[in-house]
Amino acid sequence: MTGTFPHLLSPMALGPLTLRNRGLVTAHVPGLEEKGLIGPDYIAYQRTKAAGGAGLQISGSSAVHRTGGVGGGRGVNAGTAEVVEGYGRLAEAIHAEGGRFLIQLGHAGATVNDTDAGRPLLAPSPVMSRLVRETPKEMSLGEIDEVVAAFGAAARRVREGGLDGVEILGAFGYLVGAFLSPYSNTRTDAYGGSLENRLRFALRVIDAAREGVGPDRVLGLRLPGDERVEGGLTAGDLQEIGARLAATGKLDHLNVIAGTNYDRKGRMEHWAPTPAPHGEFVPLAAGIKARVAIPVFTTGRITDPRMAEQILARGDADMVGMTRAQISDPDLVAKLMAGQAEDIRPCVGANLCIGRAMEGKPIRCFHNPGAARERSWRSAERATRPRRIAIIGGGPAGLEAARVAAERGHRVTLFEAGEALGGQLRLWSQAPMTAEFAKTVAWYEGQLTRLQVSVRLRERVAPKALAELDADALVIATGAQPLPPGEIAGAEAAQITLLDPWQAIAEPPEGQSIVVVDEGGGRAALSAADRLLGSNRVTVVTAEYAVGELVTPTVRGMIYKRFLSQGAVFRPNELVARIEGRTVITCNIHSGTEQAILEVDALVNWQGAETVSDLHAAAEESGKPVQTIGDCVAPRQVHIAIAEGAMAARAL
Repeated sequence: MTGTFPHLLSPMALGPLTLRNRGLVTAHVPGLEEKGLIGPDYIAYQRTKAAGGAGLQISGSSAVHRTGGVGGGRGVNAGTAEVVEGYGRLAEAIHAEGGRFLIQLGHAGATVNDTDAGRPLLAPSPVMSRLVRETPKEMSLGEIDEVVAAFGAAARRVREGGLDGVEILGAFGYLVGAFLSPYSNTRTDAYGGSLENRLRFALRVIDAAREGVGPDRVLGLRLPGDERVEGGLTAGDLQEIGARLAATGKLDHLNVIAGTNYDRKGRMEHWAPTPAPHGEFVPLAAGIKARVAIPVFTTGRITDPRMAEQILARGDADMVGMTRAQISDPDLVAKLMAGQAEDIRPCVGANLCIGRAMEGKPIRCFHNPGAARERSWRSAERATRPRRIAIIGGGPAGLEAARVAAERGHRVTLFEAGEALGGQLRLWSQAPMTAEFAKTVAWYEGQLTRLQVSVRLRERVAPKALAELDADALVIATGAQPLPPGEIAGAEAAQITLLDPWQAIAEPPEGQSIVVVDEGGGRAALSAADRLLGSNRVTVVTAEYAVGELVTPTVRGMIYKRFLSQGAVFRPNELVARIEGRTVITCNIHSGTEQAILEVDALVNWQGAETVSDLHAAAEESGKPVQTIGDCVAPRQVHIAIAEGAMAARAL
């Protein structure tokens, strides 16, 4: 069904290939590689996206040389002949599903902490990346020759493995991009200074890669549209560079992103989470597209197929990266083709996938528990004997349990004591930075309606009623609640209001001075502070080294930007010692020094959560099979609760 999405679902020529549509999965590392090689889990992950209809997929950056990211243990090692066998199995799997796959080749330069004895970081110049903060060695002419040859050899292996081509990574301050930029390239020889000289390394790499991959495979290059750092390449600079690279006649596409990993802030911003604007890098791609005759790709929080369609219809790009959207729902394109756009599980920009990748772990999705578990999870099979299932609790765990159980053919009744479904997700969606989480709740509501799940709101199930429920099996998903605030000296006589984060979010005060104490970690206290910003004076106190220390850095950067621009005050390394009237006294955990926060109206105290376990004993005594899932087992993260919901439903 291409009527609603005629551009997104239309085929396109890419060099010697024809792609079935313009839905792109850009380069990312799923964390499923096996010591740099491609194994069954990696193939299952990528095959699932091809089966879901993706037009083109690109591997995460694959190191071509022993000095360029191999030691980090992440990603595919394209610098060894051993990789060819895995390429072959991957090519067979992708092509069986009608997909196309490129290997992205890169050298991390000074931007990945991959140094070791006898293996310094190599870069155009001894300019330190603020991300790694280690000064690299300036490459000799011999080392330049060696790395150029390594790109050529790595491209040849891609061809030998039967894959569809190569994308050179020239963005993010990786070696090709580092040579292009005056920020990272201060050389005075033939590879530095003028634009012609700074282009020399990229042109040599393109020549080597084209020779290696051959004329009947795709060769593209990923390029920043703007490095967004003082002294770096501007949008105008990169339009000229893009035009010169395209004019070689050896590239089949340019894939445009933004930023450089030489700048720590820029590293985080090119994976912008909610509430960053959707499609924020599109103008950069459009600027380059106006200068070149080859296809141009764009990306950057493009999660809505309607936005992708509009980008293509305007002619701002030829192909649209919807990577996180296809992690959230790998069947995105297939659902569009089937006219089922409303069934697409929406990406809400939580950036759990990126956070896990940065930690070197297999990625996880905020609300797709099958992400990077494709081989072990597969599709849930229909139940051979449909049963009546009662699920108690309509938070994330209960919602997923209800959805999957109903998909399997069970008759499901979902009981929720509150006014609406969603639990803590609905609560967090009231905070500006996480407002998009409401899309997850709305999606579940739509799915439960489609699946004819009986939803019973405002119905608290008493322990004694469990045995009387018309159900063959029970799933307990009653979640967690805030821990009591604990004892704060002077609290009883304090002239301030004491709140927990849930109260602060649900009924935020206005025009007050509020201290938010974050000892429980996670999103609760930060969401409360976010809800209170603007109309209140907010001070965040934590004993950790930094506010939001447990939050993934890509999200933390957005938190800092919003909070500090709204006047919030951060007090890390401090505990609340006591309250004296309207004064909150804090104590530095290292020095013991006390400081006063004056004229406080309210204190939001987050010490963590405790399970709601009042049904556990009665459920066990009911005589019915019972499973307990999510935060009522132990308070943890949303993606774990949702995964446990899916696991419970699969076991029914």
